[in-house]
Amino acid sequence: MNPLDNSVWMWNGRSRDEVNQYVEFRHEFTLPQQAEQASLYISVDSEYAVWINGTWADAGQYDDFPDHKAYDRLPVGHLLRQGNNVLCVLAYYQGVNSFQYIPGTPGLIYTLETGMETIRSGSDAYCRLSPAYISGPIPMSTAQLGFTFEYDAARRDGWINPEYRMTDEWKRSGPGRAADEYPAWYARPVRKLDVKERCGSKLITQGVYVRQAAPSDAIVAELMQSDYLSHRLSRSIFEGGSSLSLPSFGGMSIQPGAFQENGGVYLVLDMGREECGFLELELDGEEGAVLDIAYGEHLDDLRVRASVRGKHFATRYRCGKGRQRFTHYMKRWAGRYLQLHISGVKEKFVLYYAGLRSVEYPVEWKGEFRCPDRLHRQIEQVAVRTLHLCMHEHYEDTPWREQALYAMDSRNQALCGYYAFGEYEFPAASNRLFSEGLKEDGYLELTAPARSPFTIPSFSFLWIVQLEEHLLYSGDLEQAQAMLGIVRRMMDQHTARLRGGLLVTPGSSGYWNFYDWERGLNGAAATKPGYGGLEGTRFDAPLNLFFAMALEAAGGMADACGDAAAARGYRETAHKVKAAVHEQFWDATALAYRTYLGGDEGDHYAELTQSLALCARVCPEPAAADLRRRLSCPDNGWVPVSLSYALFKFQALLDEPELYGQIVFDTIADDWGHMLYRGATSFWETKDGADAFGQAGSLCHGWSAIPVYFYYAYILGVRPVEPGFRVFRVEPVRTVFHQASGTIPTPYGDIQVEWKMTPDGLVLHLEHPEGTVRES
Repeated sequence: MNPLDNSVWMWNGRSRDEVNQYVEFRHEFTLPQQAEQASLYISVDSEYAVWINGTWADAGQYDDFPDHKAYDRLPVGHLLRQGNNVLCVLAYYQGVNSFQYIPGTPGLIYTLETGMETIRSGSDAYCRLSPAYISGPIPMSTAQLGFTFEYDAARRDGWINPEYRMTDEWKRSGPGRAADEYPAWYARPVRKLDVKERCGSKLITQGVYVRQAAPSDAIVAELMQSDYLSHRLSRSIFEGGSSLSLPSFGGMSIQPGAFQENGGVYLVLDMGREECGFLELELDGEEGAVLDIAYGEHLDDLRVRASVRGKHFATRYRCGKGRQRFTHYMKRWAGRYLQLHISGVKEKFVLYYAGLRSVEYPVEWKGEFRCPDRLHRQIEQVAVRTLHLCMHEHYEDTPWREQALYAMDSRNQALCGYYAFGEYEFPAASNRLFSEGLKEDGYLELTAPARSPFTIPSFSFLWIVQLEEHLLYSGDLEQAQAMLGIVRRMMDQHTARLRGGLLVTPGSSGYWNFYDWERGLNGAAATKPGYGGLEGTRFDAPLNLFFAMALEAAGGMADACGDAAAARGYRETAHKVKAAVHEQFWDATALAYRTYLGGDEGDHYAELTQSLALCARVCPEPAAADLRRRLSCPDNGWVPVSLSYALFKFQALLDEPELYGQIVFDTIADDWGHMLYRGATSFWETKDGADAFGQAGSLCHGWSAIPVYFYYAYILGVRPVEPGFRVFRVEPVRTVFHQASGTIPTPYGDIQVEWKMTPDGLVLHLEHPEGTVRES
């Protein structure tokens, strides 16, 4: 029986149709004795935070779909007591599309199982619209993330305290929707996030600011971005004895005389590295003082970039009176720096903490990579941290700007995660989220869970590649069987559209024909307002090469699931597509593959196109060897690959490791080392860093963790041949280092490998778990 079956999906009846709602629920009950084994089952649209008897218990709804929602099981017995108890929930309803959320009907449901009593959501709970949070339409942070927030601490009244007495504004909760319209509930498919300690922060500059004249409805982020800043020495801002590091027992006390009429004091805090978590403040101030708070990943402008290209990374906190503490549990922030603009202070302001309370997916770092080169070891360490920072409810492209699950990004992330963490349920859950976004045209939604006005066709094919790789690394035949039906529907639709063995590039405005961020590959027009789609018929080599890879991956899945006929059919179709690609796109004069045929793109030759042709085994020998040689040259005349798509280039070159291994790993040292030398604590979206995308580039992007994959799969040389590493090969690249060693986690246990080159050749020491076999 589902633990939520007899509970009520409830909401504040007066605000069901509004967006950006913060609703407080309070449920008082009595227990005859303490219930140490009690569990709270809870689900909400969109986010929640829970307190029991005044103590915070947990927060965070799994990203799911409105008609079937995940519930969390929270062990809360240690917070309960004999006699009177109170359960308090702050529930947030977003109500508008974003890149990880689809609006449903607002609602909260819970069941508290104590072993003696069962406490259920329903008419015994009381609710009200939060008086402290601003509900209703407010500025969006980004289209991908949803709304910013504003909070007035002077309006909070201690509603989570056990002794609190409800006033007339509290009403009995009503049903959020009719009983026959309830979502279907299922248990959270991945582990609950860990909310950890406060990230330490250090004051790195301070001064006063003057605010320019602005309309009363001006956006906080834009105000902060345009405030005039003037540096001051710390002794002219702070009282003697103030700490310049947070958290601080004594606090950072600002002199009241430092504040100006038309502005105030600004502080810039550095957490030391990229972090992701919940904003937390602790301070002692006076009612009416205002903190405008911006967060970001860099100080390239000598300030935190609070607003850029319509994206807003700032919020407002209005102080209450006296000592106060605030944590915003409804949305994670990410970055390295906070900038505080403090105003309205007349007598006192002491800051004890401002920063992030770290939020992490609980995963163990199981892989180990050791080599003689310190730079490569550091790259591996930072790449794994980048990967971990981009794992929460699912894989994320960037925890700062989007927090969105994309198939291309997650494919890179999963490949690295198998080696770093040996964790398989997390990528499996991400795969399932994608599967629920299959559209009528046979493509997936752009992100999951989401509804977007356009999608990227090539990403759908990479998802199928990712499914087969998940089978190969995890041995999870059950998921392969569950996903194969969806893959069949996709492949049947696309195969039926083949023209002369090739897929026509989908041309309407609902498709973003993106392949890389480089020139001529980013399908830029599709992201502009008023884009009407492609004119005429066009064929794209990258799309067809990704399709061929997907067909072969589908064949591998069908084989593993015992459908030999389907596997044969997919492979035969893949062979036809690859033959058509070579026949139609190969330019015998340029000795390379064109990127496009038809349309108005003209002659376009890209490293990505050549790399995909080599990875898909489209190019016959000896032309493939010549193509690989030219691909290895830095001045080959082709449009280069970006950091993320370098995976295909590196794989193509490592088909001849003795010739190109050194080039591949020197490129990793140059490109990823460049970021480290620039002070990176996580790896960037592109090599342009913060300047990319009109100064909105991410400095922590999961797809840039790919060195992890190449260190383990090629330097250590361990790759699975049959599902779950049941059979694996060991083929280390020996031209880069003279020795290497490490640990590769597998479903059967760890593979330990150590090798070195001697005058007599390769000496390899290998230990592998029972049930696995090294390919001879």
